[in-house]
Amino acid sequence: MSVLLTLAMTLAAGLPQSRLISFEPKLLFPHAGEQRVEMFENISPKLNFHEMIASWNIEPANTAAFKLEVRVHGTDFVSKWFTMANWSLDSKLAPRESVKGQHDDDAYVDTDTLVLKKNAVSLDAKVTLQTLGEGPRANLKLLTFSFRSAEAPLPSPNHPSPAWGKSIAVPERAQGNYPNGGVLCSPTSMSMMLWHYSNVLNRPELNQDVPVVESHVWDPVYKGAGNWPFNTAYAGSFQGIRSYVARFESISNLESWIEEGLPVICSVSFDMLRGLPLSPTESGHLVVLVGFTKDGDPVINDPAFKHQVHKTYKRSDFEKAWAYSKRTVYLVYPENAKVPKDAEHLWMTSK
Repeated sequence: MSVLLTLAMTLAAGLPQSRLISFEPKLLFPHAGEQRVEMFENISPKLNFHEMIASWNIEPANTAAFKLEVRVHGTDFVSKWFTMANWSLDSKLAPRESVKGQHDDDAYVDTDTLVLKKNAVSLDAKVTLQTLGEGPRANLKLLTFSFRSAEAPLPSPNHPSPAWGKSIAVPERAQGNYPNGGVLCSPTSMSMMLWHYSNVLNRPELNQDVPVVESHVWDPVYKGAGNWPFNTAYAGSFQGIRSYVARFESISNLESWIEEGLPVICSVSFDMLRGLPLSPTESGHLVVLVGFTKDGDPVINDPAFKHQVHKTYKRSDFEKAWAYSKRTVYLVYPENAKVPKDAEHLWMTSK
């Protein structure tokens, strides 16, 4: 194949905009009262990135305290260290909170997302592990980094897919049925997802109602329950469950997951999902994608509606609404699940 033809194909397809780097470090937490610090150096997604979201799964997490710090490297700079999270499953035992006011000339932290002011090429990460009580020692079983370039999202293809006409039976819950419901779209979506796998795996302990999820994901600094990695960390604290934040390239990626029978939690604009203009007060919304109609419109469990959680939205409206979050998703599924093939390195695949 000629160089010119290869270049033409690359330009037609668009350069990669997102990439996931994952580690399964199996780092055992220290004995009670001790601290362990480990470094992950020169993590390179092989693209110039503008944003990064980290996720972690710790199990069992009852006595674990976890801190994640990162610094980035560009062609002509090295940033300072940024704290991405102070985390614990039990916030009475140790803080579970984001850190405000972190910025320098190179980057800043927006709650759960590291945002670069100029392109970076690699990242170093430092994890601090502590055990704050008696009981089984925790294990850092998963650490992921989802990178995103500054390029504008390309339009999604609209070709028929085997996922069209397929819907997954995910139980329904509505955030308005609970106190503080106006800010509970994320834990409500996660509660629905865990209830689904409780049924699929015959594991009653996974079926956690919304207030329980809320209590394990609330970020007092953000003043909300929508910190993305805190939500996935909660699900990932259950034995045999893998859970992390990722960013996709197009709706076709979602179709691949539905085709395999795996629902996906998507971050969207609530206004744009309903075909409305973006409101100046928009703060994002989380929903569970459970399938597609025979014409390719997304079928969604939307926790915003008390009396009709199960809804269908126009594909074009969903595309705009999802682009608001730069196509952010929570991927939550059993560790032994068959996940779709991934030539774009957007999610973890079986080894």
